Amino acid sequence: MAEHHEGVPVGVLLLESVNRLRAAETMLQTRARARMALRASDFQALQFLAARGSVGAPARATDLADVLGVTSAAATQTVDRLVDRGLVERQPDPDDRRSRIIRLTADGERGLSEAYEDLPGAVQELLDAVPTAEAERMIALAAAVQVVVDRTATRSL
Repeated sequence: MAEHHEGVPVGVLLLESVNRLRAAETMLQTRARARMALRASDFQALQFLAARGSVGAPARATDLADVLGVTSAAATQTVDRLVDRGLVERQPDPDDRRSRIIRLTADGERGLSEAYEDLPGAVQELLDAVPTAEAERMIALAAAVQVVVDRTATRSL
C-alpha cells in the first residue's frame, strides 16, 4: 500500500500516519468498550489498571484521577462502578494503611481479553514484526512530541 508522496514533508506524512493509526485505534476501542457495556472513562480506567498490573505496579485512585484527568472524587466514583461490576477490587496498600490499591479482578482481565479477542491476526502480525530498535524510536518520538504538546498546551490556556 505504498503511496507516492514526492515533495510532501516527512513531518506531514508522519502526522497523517499517526491520524490513521489513531482512527483505527479509536474504532477498536469503541468496539471493545461496547462489548463490555462501559463508559469511556470506565474502559480507560480498566486499560490503565491492566497496564499497571502487567508490570506489577500498584495503582491508587489518585493515579487513576491523574490518568483520566478528573478529580479524586470522580476517580473514586469510577472505581465504585467497576467494583460494583466485579471488574476491579480494592486491596489494602501495604505502604500506606489509609490508602487502597486498585487491581483488576479475574473477571476484569477476562472481560478485557474477550473485548479485544477479535484484534485481527494480521494487525498483530504487523505489530509483532516491527524491529525492536524501530519500535523504540517510534515510542521515543511519540513521547517527545507529547512533552512538547504538554508544555505548549499550558501556555495557550
